[in-house]
Amino acid sequence: MTELLVVLKVFPDGDEVSLDNIYQSIASKLPEGYKIVKKETEPIAYGLNSLVLYIQMPEQTEGGTDFLEDTASSVEGVSHAEVVGMTRLGF
Repeated sequence: MTELLVVLKVFPDGDEVSLDNIYQSIASKLPEGYKIVKKETEPIAYGLNSLVLYIQMPEQTEGGTDFLEDTASSVEGVSHAEVVGMTRLGF
């Protein structure tokens, strides 16, 4: 089965929001078959950082990557989330 590597950028509500708490909340909401393989922070402006997650997921998923954006956006402290990249992983 082919898998995807999705790059999801998560924007917090403000600079006082803990990116570690956001990461933990998103990780706990991912279903079986989804795995966060890497996380980074990326500066936005004036001390505000976004959380960048690299998520491995099955290719044949109903709803595609919308599920990831919706799940991340529903976490308390998240302004919004968007998929900024995607690639197939060959096995």
